[in-house]
Amino acid sequence: MLLELFWTFFKIGFMSFGGGYAMLPVIEHAALKEGWMTTQQYTEAIALAGMAPGPVAMNSAVYVGYTAGGPAGSLIASLGIVFPSAIIMFLVATIFYRVYDNHWVQAALNGMKPAVIALIAYAAYTMTIHSGFITGLSVSTFASIAIFIAALIAMVRFRVNPLAMILISGIVGIWIYA
Repeated sequence: MLLELFWTFFKIGFMSFGGGYAMLPVIEHAALKEGWMTTQQYTEAIALAGMAPGPVAMNSAVYVGYTAGGPAGSLIASLGIVFPSAIIMFLVATIFYRVYDNHWVQAALNGMKPAVIALIAYAAYTMTIHSGFITGLSVSTFASIAIFIAALIAMVRFRVNPLAMILISGIVGIWIYA
């Protein structure tokens, strides 16, 4: 089990580009395929991973690993997801600055940007569907959409700190849903 956890998260860490949020659909696929979590458990794990300090992919690996294999599983999944990045970043740091201005390198990077944005949008979409954020036409749905829009406007237009926005949204949620 621990070797399977390490190998799965090693592959995810090695093959996923675009940061933690872009990795979420890949982690979800692996966690569901291997039976380590249900869709509902994964959605809750991502909500916690996004609110906890640190990278969301690492937090997700800790949570999925713990669910699958306890404390040892948590450690092994974390090592699996971080090890490829450490290797890749070491190689990139030693080579990339030499070829960064190359036309082909710039073209490849420009081609990857839209795919990374699509991966992040897909993670947002799946979280919306599986979290119950949209549950049909109800007061709860409209309240959730209002909180979403207000938080987005506050962060984009008024540059409200995301941590403050999470705290404010939590307080509003208590006020509305409790």
